[in-house]
Amino acid sequence: MDINLLVIGMDYAKYLAGRANWIKGSALAEVMKKASELQKKGMKLVSLAAGDPDPDLIPRKVLGEIAREVLQNQPKSVMYTPANGIPELREEISVFLKKYDNLEVSPENIVLTIGGTGALDLLGRVLIDPGDVIITENPSYINTLLAFEQLGAKIEGVIVDNEGMRVDLLEEKIKELKAKGQKIKFIYTIPTGQNPMGVTMSMDRRKALLELASKYDLLIIEDTAYNAMRYEGGDIVPLKALDNEGRVIVAGTFSKVLGTGFRVGWIIAEGDILKKVLMQKQPIDFCAPALSQYIALEYLRRGYFEKYHLNSALLGYKEKRDLMLKALEENLPDAKFTKPIAGMFVMLFLPEEADGIAFASELMEKEGVVVVPGKPFYTDESGKNAIRLNFSRPSKEDIPVGIEKLAKLYKEKFGE
Repeated sequence: MDINLLVIGMDYAKYLAGRANWIKGSALAEVMKKASELQKKGMKLVSLAAGDPDPDLIPRKVLGEIAREVLQNQPKSVMYTPANGIPELREEISVFLKKYDNLEVSPENIVLTIGGTGALDLLGRVLIDPGDVIITENPSYINTLLAFEQLGAKIEGVIVDNEGMRVDLLEEKIKELKAKGQKIKFIYTIPTGQNPMGVTMSMDRRKALLELASKYDLLIIEDTAYNAMRYEGGDIVPLKALDNEGRVIVAGTFSKVLGTGFRVGWIIAEGDILKKVLMQKQPIDFCAPALSQYIALEYLRRGYFEKYHLNSALLGYKEKRDLMLKALEENLPDAKFTKPIAGMFVMLFLPEEADGIAFASELMEKEGVVVVPGKPFYTDESGKNAIRLNFSRPSKEDIPVGIEKLAKLYKEKFGE
């Protein structure tokens, strides 16, 4: 008997937990689903939508050689590891952070996770009660917003400009929420190479943000996903490196260095938060992928981050960024767009009254160019005219082609 016949009319909704009502789909997934459908119909697409590094700039052959050695010589690579990760890798990450981020952290305060997403999910589970307020940048990374909302958080956004979060407006927001009796749990920020804007928070604002957190007794979750994707701004250091009070909790990842499928990230935390993160982690996933941990260990030990990422891949990403900015300047000289010094993204703004979601859909269907509408990244009704563009994943040949086609539709709809 066809099993589908057995479930016709079955009401599964009544079995769902109440918190399942907080679960929403991701707009990113919808964009990629539509692109996949068009590709199946034979349409050739130029994608400026991904949030991935370029697999051709990742030393896959070298990683394959490491993987073979690890599998042959390290039996623990196919076994459970300690929930906080193998101690050797935590020690190497401590050295790595000191060398490249000017951040001193004990290996004992590092918990290895299943990517940066796993880190943020664990922190949300430990810190968020339903009804808590989380202050984020506006716009901010959509999947993190969804993760926090699925735990019952209320999101309040603070406008971002070319120097990052408007800290002056942040204080106004804090006062407003406290006057209403709202419980602010923490501030979430991606200060370097922010997703989706691509902007990097200035040092003055980083210091001001820490001062406000101290003044109002708040925690900060610092998402450092793009710290290894810096092209300029060498004097910029993480918030955690400036933190003298233990207010900053870090969510980090190797996804932008070794690939988004690699799934090794970390949390840096102290005290009860660290203890509860470990307790929460054990029944969820027990450990980050052991094989990936051992590959990352050897990658760092052998100096490959500097050799293959800093001295090679990063130059390739910078070239792609420059190609995209040049194409935008030549094809849309009067349009407003961000100019990132780190990360993977450029935010393009259509004319103020334009509908970015409709434009992105038409661009995909008419011109075969995939971009991500900016609106879903916003915490309010603003950002309707924004479009997120990715330069890390497409080829150097595809970037100018994609921008030229985008500009063609832009001019057709909005004029020169």
